[in-house]
Amino acid sequence: MATYEETDVLIIGAGPGGAGNALKLAKAGMRVICLEQGPWVKPTDHPHYHDEWELEKQRGWAYDPNVRQLPEDYPVTGTTTPYMMNNVGGSTVHYAGHWPRYKPVDFRKGTEHGLEGTIDWPISYEDLAPFYDENDEIYGISGRIGDPSYPDRKQAVRDPEVLPGKLGLKYAKASKDLGWHWWPSDNAVITVPRENREADQAMGNELSGSPTGSLSTPANAHWPYAIRYGADLRTMARVETINAENGKATGATYIDRNTGERHEVRAKIVILAANGIGSPRLLLQSAQKGHENGLANSNGIVGKYLMHHVFAFCDSWFDEPIEGFKGSFGAPLYSHEFYHTDMSRGFVNGFGMQVARSFGPAYAAMGTHTGYTAPWGEKHRDFFDGHFANHLMVFMFGEDLPVETNAVTLDPSVKDSSGLPAAHVNYELHPNDIALSKYGIEKIFEATRAVGATETNDTGVLYPPPAWHLMGTCRMGNNPGDSVLNKWCQTWDLPNLFVVDGSTLTTGGAVNPTSTIGALACRSAEYITRNFHDITSQKTTPSNTDAPSM
Repeated sequence: MATYEETDVLIIGAGPGGAGNALKLAKAGMRVICLEQGPWVKPTDHPHYHDEWELEKQRGWAYDPNVRQLPEDYPVTGTTTPYMMNNVGGSTVHYAGHWPRYKPVDFRKGTEHGLEGTIDWPISYEDLAPFYDENDEIYGISGRIGDPSYPDRKQAVRDPEVLPGKLGLKYAKASKDLGWHWWPSDNAVITVPRENREADQAMGNELSGSPTGSLSTPANAHWPYAIRYGADLRTMARVETINAENGKATGATYIDRNTGERHEVRAKIVILAANGIGSPRLLLQSAQKGHENGLANSNGIVGKYLMHHVFAFCDSWFDEPIEGFKGSFGAPLYSHEFYHTDMSRGFVNGFGMQVARSFGPAYAAMGTHTGYTAPWGEKHRDFFDGHFANHLMVFMFGEDLPVETNAVTLDPSVKDSSGLPAAHVNYELHPNDIALSKYGIEKIFEATRAVGATETNDTGVLYPPPAWHLMGTCRMGNNPGDSVLNKWCQTWDLPNLFVVDGSTLTTGGAVNPTSTIGALACRSAEYITRNFHDITSQKTTPSNTDAPSM
């Protein structure tokens, strides 16, 4: 070992979970070191600066690390196409910024339908609501308060919502005519300037990131401030092993990817925030004396119950301009008319219908989202003229069930650039997820046809689904028999080891998870701040009761 040093808190991963903890803990005066295996992403790294930006999105800026094959990436084998980035900010560097919250029902799905594998969260919506508000204020969120499908938000702060555009107004009319719920989306896109960040100029495409800073990410909303408070963020630092001794985490060994040297950081508290594939991978990779099956895995649950959400893409075309390529890529609106379980439909759980902006002309010619490709030759121009500007896309966005065999394990036959084993994923759709998706596709086209769609096309139920959301593999629960974490995101096995990222989520809901991950980070950081002495001196198994405050 080349060197070792000591700190109060060691954080692994600089995405929403890691950044949320780092900012709050550093502000409270704790010594914080964060290890991130990737680099900072500079504005000029974004595809916007490339002559073939729409094609570059599919190459060097691809979601899938198996496509990018950058040194900071690690391979993922198996049945999932993972959507992740390994850099400061994690995958938020190129997310759409859609920013819904979970609903109260999402925290009690075990009680609601009780299917095998589904458990209740150990917390309620009301427990998390003040931390949703806190997290929203840190990021900077645009939207409109008052959605009747959610509880009231008394202290919420919002920038004005992104403009709906013609496509948003079109789907709003469809929902209104059918008597369905709809509401302007909350988006992690600022529409009012903030310190060192420009307001959104409605030029899209946030799915390629935002070089001006209008897309709210930990890289611009957290890390500049956490560093001012003294947090030590180390890029190009790949963690090899989380170390443990006498029933507690003691820190981690990491590889400096610039020099190849190994270093050890010893910490009183370790927070793992490496995403729903990376966190179980590292816990399993950290098998050692006393933890032969991996850290925090005495019950064998680490890596199991992987969820991605279930998707279908639904394209509709009209005989008039919709101009979906104009405006901020932030989703203009959503409908949660079919969010809740209704057993008369033949399945449990529900789905959202999320309107999305269209991409550019090259993407349209290549088939948009559903493979409806423009023909070559003399008919190309007529097809393009009738489809590019007249396009409306709606996601069918469903809640998949947590299934034990949907799991992350290690694949020692494949290595990353540091010689560490790849992650292996097994994921299969449950019949309930398939039934839900088919119903959702029907409802989306019922809406678009009601307002004049002349053509429609869909992907069918996507399998494997696009793994934009990596959830459930170190889930929270009410007891150590069916979960990895307690209600504070604290591992049952090691009282000073926490996990705060998508793997933490007990169920997936039918909404994007990033705002919930950030809220959980704020909540866990508050718990750590108030109970630091008790956590670090604790020798017994953690519980779901409140530890005494300092």
